[in-house]
Amino acid sequence: MTGRDWWKRAVFYQVYPRSFQDSDGDGVGDLPGVLSRLPYLQRLGVDALWISPFFRSPMKDFGYDISDYRDVDPLFGTLDDFKRLAEAAHGRGMRVVVDLVVNHSSAEHPWFKAARSSRDDPHHDWYLWRPMTGRKPPNNWVSLFEQRSAWYPNPATGEWYLATFTRDQPEFDWRNPELRTAIYDVVRFWMDLGADGFRMDVATAYVKDESFRSNPFKLNLIPDLFQEHLYDRNRPEVHAIFREFRTLADSYGDRVLIGETHGREAELAASCHGMADDELHMAFNFDFLFRTWSARAFRESAERWYRLLPPGAWPNFTLSNHDQPRHVHRYRDGPHTEARARIAATMLLTLRGTPFLYYGEELGISCRRLPRKALRDPLGLATWPLPLGRDPTRTPMQWDASPNAGFTAGTPWLPLNPDWPRRNAAVQEADPGSLWNWYAALIRLRKARPELVEGSLEWLDAPDDVMAFRRTRDGTSVSVALNFGRRPARMALPSGSVLLGTRRTPGDRVGENLDLGPLEVVVSADSTRA
Repeated sequence: MTGRDWWKRAVFYQVYPRSFQDSDGDGVGDLPGVLSRLPYLQRLGVDALWISPFFRSPMKDFGYDISDYRDVDPLFGTLDDFKRLAEAAHGRGMRVVVDLVVNHSSAEHPWFKAARSSRDDPHHDWYLWRPMTGRKPPNNWVSLFEQRSAWYPNPATGEWYLATFTRDQPEFDWRNPELRTAIYDVVRFWMDLGADGFRMDVATAYVKDESFRSNPFKLNLIPDLFQEHLYDRNRPEVHAIFREFRTLADSYGDRVLIGETHGREAELAASCHGMADDELHMAFNFDFLFRTWSARAFRESAERWYRLLPPGAWPNFTLSNHDQPRHVHRYRDGPHTEARARIAATMLLTLRGTPFLYYGEELGISCRRLPRKALRDPLGLATWPLPLGRDPTRTPMQWDASPNAGFTAGTPWLPLNPDWPRRNAAVQEADPGSLWNWYAALIRLRKARPELVEGSLEWLDAPDDVMAFRRTRDGTSVSVALNFGRRPARMALPSGSVLLGTRRTPGDRVGENLDLGPLEVVVSADSTRA
């Protein structure tokens, strides 16, 4: 993973540190735990770790409320632990990306404590305020996790402050140049410590409407509370900020910026790259997370994403993350669930674009509804009994069949999925036919066949239930055929030999008329040069 464009070739793996590996028996994962599992990640073949927040925090939103941007919370370890982790990862040829949460801070951050003490404090204008002229909030903006007004009173200054997630996460005023300078200093701090880039939390929410206009009504459901979010997020001024971030990152040579948009729209994600590839290196396209199980649906989504990206921009794909139900759960289908998981993995790792895996995805870890007494997520607590909470997708990693799945010697902070004695890393690594080994084989294939990383993509004619495409580079091609359906399907495929398949052995010949079995995957090397 060398060169400025290493992130185009990388397979990323998201680590939610609370749930990955506990090293000290307190039931919560930590950075030394992540360090201890680097050999596992190297065996799987991943190239880069995106580590969710581990900064000092009162944990009102489990690390997305930061009280010190330049320190590691003792729950997760120390700054020295981060340095050791970064050095060890680099020594294994892996990169480390840090989660940058700078739309808001914690209410316990010294900046906000000073800001709320007086209108004359130098930090006051680093946050967003409106005068308190009565009991009615300044506009109709909502707190996503508390399901009420996003404005909270601050009697000391006679003002409302804005917090669109929880009251404990006051929002920065990114129009303030002093605030921007302070944040860019934080960015330099972590890059100097060895961070290879940043995943930027709700990056398109940094700037709000200058006039604080109310959002118009829109017929939708919780958690958006019947609003079209025109004025509290996704404002055009954010692009100038992205260009400043890009200039800073590029000054370090080979760092990457990956933006989380505050919305599902692929157009929004595409716009974050800039028209001259001068903003973020990548922005997450979340469309796959909301598609039904259908070859046509996924192909339409990918085609649209490729079409929307400006010249020079690089695509990415993801199926799961810490905010949405795991895709194995979303696409579960009884005895066919595992076959669907292999199709999804193959699609993710062979389409043109950088793939992002979520911890445990390679094991087929699913989700289950948790009892209310086990919930920790503020969104889940606020919207109970609706299944909107994120705890089920954050349960501990399932390492082996020992007590607590090898995650902790203590009591896990969230309950384990009950299938951990049979669905765990130790069992699956030892089984050549496991889902884990399917992921590992796909990643090895990506590294062995440059067509699957740098090659062009051509869609192939196929029946409705089949997604098929051809990846070509320097005259050689790899073809991929994925039967999403339960019935056999026939299609024309360039003749060649199987590289990887769910029903065929590597080296088997495939002819121009390919008969696919139900839920079958075929990845083949074409015999003739393109």
